[in-house]
This record gives sequence, C-alpha cells and structure tokens, in this order.
Amino acid sequence: MSKVGRERDAEVARAAILEAAEEIFAREGFDGARIDSIAAASGYNKSLIFHYFTDKEGLYRAIVKSLKAHLGNNFLEPIRIFVESSEQIDAERVRIFLELTVKRYLDFLTEHPRNLRMMAWEAAEGWHTFMHGPDAEKPKPTLCLVDFLRRAQAAGVINQELDIHFLLIHVANACMMHLLSLPRYQWFFGEPMSEQYQSLDYIRQQIVQLVLHGILTLPQEGIQS
Repeated sequence: MSKVGRERDAEVARAAILEAAEEIFAREGFDGARIDSIAAASGYNKSLIFHYFTDKEGLYRAIVKSLKAHLGNNFLEPIRIFVESSEQIDAERVRIFLELTVKRYLDFLTEHPRNLRMMAWEAAEGWHTFMHGPDAEKPKPTLCLVDFLRRAQAAGVINQELDIHFLLIHVANACMMHLLSLPRYQWFFGEPMSEQYQSLDYIRQQIVQLVLHGILTLPQEGIQS
C-alpha cells in the first residue's frame, strides 16, 4: 500500500475512534468510559487506540481539543467578525451583540449535544481536562468579546458596577444550564413543560430580556425591546 493510502486509512481509523470515544465519554464521563467499549464501538482494537492516543487520557484530550476547535470556529469566530466590523458603540449595537452571542451559543450547544454533555461532566470534575494541557490557552476571539463589552462600559452603555467577566460567563451558563435542565422542569414547577421552553428563539429572547432589562419594570432608555 502506498504512503498516501496508509495515511488515508490512518485518518479514517482516527476519525472512527474519536467518534466512538466522544459518544461514550459523553454518556459515561471520563471515569466511566472504558477503552474496551470504545474499541468495540469504533471497530478497531485497543492497541491501535493506544498507538494513536497513548492512553485513555490522551484520547479524551484529543476530543476536548476538537470541542474547543468547534467552539472557536462555530461560535466565537462569527461574533469576533461582528465585533471587529465597526467601531460604533451604543445601546443598539450592544443589544445586537448580546442577541448574536446567545443565539450562536444556543445553536452550538444544540448542534453538538455530546459536547454539551461532556461539558457537564467537566464541570462536575472541576474542568480538570478542559483547563489543563498543551491546548489550554485562552481562545483569542474571547478576548475580543471582553474588549467590546469593556469599550461599551467605558462609553457608558453598560452599568459601571458590572464585572464584564461575570457577565459573559453567566450569559454562557444561562444557555448551557437551561438546556441541561430541561428534563427536570416539569418536576420543579409541578406542571407539564410547554413547547416554548424547548424553543431556541424563546430561550434567546428570555435571556436577552433578563440581561438587558432585569426583572423590575423601571423605565430604561436607549435599548429597544
């Protein structure tokens, strides 16, 4: 077999192993996942998995690295383009920024449900793998989001008392925890869960309204509903 053929076969094998491993890690978590199960699901033996990824942690880190790449390309990059498309800073642009951020993140989470489950496992385990390792540096687009909000704050559009880091992380958490919590809503509220709680447009509207206007019915100028 030619070198190109061997490389193509290796790429196919790696992709199949990563696909099977992501499914099992999402379902079982790192501790619960077994290499034997991943090998059986992928159709490749354990020795090949160890050859490509060294051990279970190496395989898991490869999946986390892929998760971060998806997050950067599918979620952060479009927002970075929006942020850098204009120097204008006003309440309307902040509203659009927030709507775009929430919509893109909800889309990302629902399009990659296994990543959502893996992040839930990571949170339960203190984000050990996500935060440590050779690819743990902060993605550059995130810095653009912080810079945009800080400029909006300096321009007087955002409340000066708000911590920008707190704002960003809790907007992200609102998206993630809503989707993770859907199954328990009926128990929590004691009534059947309506379809609107599963509508991404409805979720986005509620999160944006909460962030922009809070819960009090005080007059607020400069921001459109």
